[in-house]
Amino acid sequence: MRSVKLAIELEIPDGAVDSRSQAELVRSIKERAALQLYADGRVTAGEAAEILGLTRIQLLDVLRRSGVGFQVELDDEDFAQFRSRREQHQGRH
Repeated sequence: MRSVKLAIELEIPDGAVDSRSQAELVRSIKERAALQLYADGRVTAGEAAEILGLTRIQLLDVLRRSGVGFQVELDDEDFAQFRSRREQHQGRH
């Protein structure tokens, strides 16, 4: 994937965020941007996942939580990840 670096400057009131909330704010903004690009059809699910440092399966969970619809084609690797997550989940109960 060829990429372009996008830098955003955001001025917020002094004291509005500490280092922990700043990291969460940056993560949230990055997630919203990737989801919007995906929802607009500007990037694929795989590209959105890559932007966020996630697998496509993990992206499906983010899409579900955010209410953004999705349509993806799954491959053998995706199904293997589903099985692994299911086994991990079942092992907790």
